[in-house]
This record gives sequence, C-alpha cells and structure tokens, in this order.
Amino acid sequence: MVRRPSALLRRRPGPITLAFAVPLAALAYYLAAPALPALAPGDETVLVAGGAGVLVVAAPTLALLPAHETLIAPLLVALGSGLLVAALNLGGSEGVGAATNVPEALLAGALGQILARLFTAAASAVAVPLFVAVVDIASVWNGPTARLVEDGTDRVDPLSFDLPAWGDAGSAGHLGLSDAIFLSMFAVWTQRYDLRRGATLVGMLLGLLATPALSVAFDATIPALPLIAAGYLLPNADRIGGLVRREEREEPRARG
Repeated sequence: MVRRPSALLRRRPGPITLAFAVPLAALAYYLAAPALPALAPGDETVLVAGGAGVLVVAAPTLALLPAHETLIAPLLVALGSGLLVAALNLGGSEGVGAATNVPEALLAGALGQILARLFTAAASAVAVPLFVAVVDIASVWNGPTARLVEDGTDRVDPLSFDLPAWGDAGSAGHLGLSDAIFLSMFAVWTQRYDLRRGATLVGMLLGLLATPALSVAFDATIPALPLIAAGYLLPNADRIGGLVRREEREEPRARG
C-alpha cells in the first residue's frame, strides 16, 4: 500500500523520539559552539549566543513534558541526570559547565514535573508564578544575587547553565537551574488546567529570550523568572479567574 504524501506530512515525531532527539540536538549545539563563527565580544555575544543558549536549555527541559502524567518517569530521569551532573561536576574537567547543560536541563525538567504534582490546588497555578517572580526580583536587586554581582566572582555555579559564546570565546552568560525548573512546572500546569498550550509555551520562550535582550538594553542583571512567569500568565489572563473559582468550588467538596 502506498501512502499519500498528505498522510506522511501529518506524521509527527512521538514523545519518546523527542525525548531522545531533542537532548542529543542540544548536546550537538554545545559541542559545536566553539567551532561556530566568533562574535564581537559584549552585546553581540550576549544577544546572539546568549539567546541561542537559553533556547537550547529550554528545549531538553520541555522535551519530557509528555511524561508529566506519570511519576515514575520523572523520578527515574531526575535520579539518572542528577547522578550524571554530580559526576561531571566532581570530575572538575575544563569546560564542564557547558558539558553539564543537557543533563542539568533534564534534571530541571523532571524536578519541575515532580514539584507540579505536589501543588494540587488549582489556585497554585496562579499564586506560585506571582510569588517566585517577586522573590526573584528582590533577590537580583536587593538580595544575595545583587551582592554576588557587585562583588564579582570567577566561580561558576554548578547549579546553573553556562551559555557558551561562539568561537571558543568563553561564556555568553548564565541561566539559573531554578528558572528551568519553574519553566517545566508552568508547562505542566498549562497541560493540567487546559490553558492555552501553544501561546503559553511561546510566551515563556519569549520571556527567556527577552532576558539577554533587556540585560543589554539596560546594562543590568535582569532576572529570567519574572519574564517566564509573565509569558505564562499573560496569554491566560482571561482564564485566571476560572482557576480561582475552580479552587473555591473544590474546597467545599474536600471538606465534605
């Protein structure tokens, strides 16, 4: 039997294929980054290499999203990727920061799915993004992150993503592990509470891309998490009230 071309075009990669192919593609990018054309240091590197880097972090983080309905899969991924991240960091080899980005992204994706299961109240899908956004802003502007930036440091945080500059020119910036964890958590809630999936994913990715762009525009450290939260909440602004009302309806049932 000969398949029609339209039927072939409708075929899409399955979740298992994506779970393997996306991390491998991300790893290929990190391995190829030193061989890519070198960019002008400063703003150009931050915008281009930094922007590409945050997207390549987000891809494997979200590749595990189809497994969010189960618990065993995220637990196994968290265990395996956590052990691999620990082994790579303990090895202390040069360039280990970029080498751990893929297993760190898988770890963040799995942890985000596990944490999303712990918050059973529908209102948490609104309250948690608002809360962590405020905390992240306070941390960057007035808290320990601000003091770290002011004092300066040559140490690479093992629990952050080192975004490689092209042409073997060092680092184009860093992204916190917590940013990827909450990205995964928000994506799970998008599925669970029937929010606008495509628009929300695009919004969160645009929030990530806006982080290096705003850092260059304002010449300041811009936290990624508030922008991710905005990309998650704004496309669903008209549905937030429904989540709160859903919580109010479910509370009397739980008491009964």
